[in-house]
Amino acid sequence: MKIYDSVKKEEVEISGTEDLIRLMEEGGRQVDLYLKEKKSDEDGYLSWDVEHWSSIDKKRFIRCYSLEGRTLSESTGHNIYDLKNDFKPEEAEKIELS
Repeated sequence: MKIYDSVKKEEVEISGTEDLIRLMEEGGRQVDLYLKEKKSDEDGYLSWDVEHWSSIDKKRFIRCYSLEGRTLSESTGHNIYDLKNDFKPEEAEKIELS
């Protein structure tokens, strides 16, 4: 999987989702998932087209949201086990590491 590293300003080859999680945990990096289509929560309260994932520590993660270039004030907390259901880089048209 190819991703763009905005710090080093180059494309990087990684083997998959586990590598992205490791980069967040160990490298303190943020992973930005630019989605192929807009998503909404089940209540229709929140809509977004970019997910910004980062690690608080080795077992806790935070996801912030953007919609049409504007960062939203909402965020959600996740544990390492939540990532199996909620962290889906395969749904992104572009992945950026910052």
